[in-house]
Amino acid sequence: TPPSGYGPSDLQSAYNLPSATAGSGETVAVVDAGDDPTAEADLGVYRSQYDLPVCTTANGCFEKVNQKGQPGNYPPVDPGWPTEESLDIDMVSAVCPDCHILLVEANSNDDSDLYTAEDEAVTLGAKFISNSWSSSEYSSETQDDQYFNHPGVAITASAGDAGYGVGYPSASQYVTS
Repeated sequence: TPPSGYGPSDLQSAYNLPSATAGSGETVAVVDAGDDPTAEADLGVYRSQYDLPVCTTANGCFEKVNQKGQPGNYPPVDPGWPTEESLDIDMVSAVCPDCHILLVEANSNDDSDLYTAEDEAVTLGAKFISNSWSSSEYSSETQDDQYFNHPGVAITASAGDAGYGVGYPSASQYVTS
């Protein structure tokens, strides 16, 4: 029995997403910090729950790399991030079931590591990047806009989990929040 709440078909319908192509040939990257050692297995459970096609490293649907674009040599697990990473991957999977899903794991939640992972996602061919993280705004943030200024790449970022307010990179002119 599907769990209560919105499933993939509900999300696809709500955003009027094309179901005929379902993202075939597109790469969507998820940029997060630290390793989620069970990301692929968790994705398998989610997709099985909603009768979505199998999405694994073996069939080329899922790929996990470190911030240098390499499979393996992943960063340490940061206890606060694996659940977030799996949730992000599941939601990409829900709205784009035939997309290639690329998980780029930054070494830490330091801006420099996240920005390196962001650029690597673009280098690896992502045309869509999901960032489920943000920080407080700061005076030199426009200098960091370079990490989100990738013409032809749609970049989204979290507006935050703490209610009202603006964070970065969601405040960037190159990001949709």
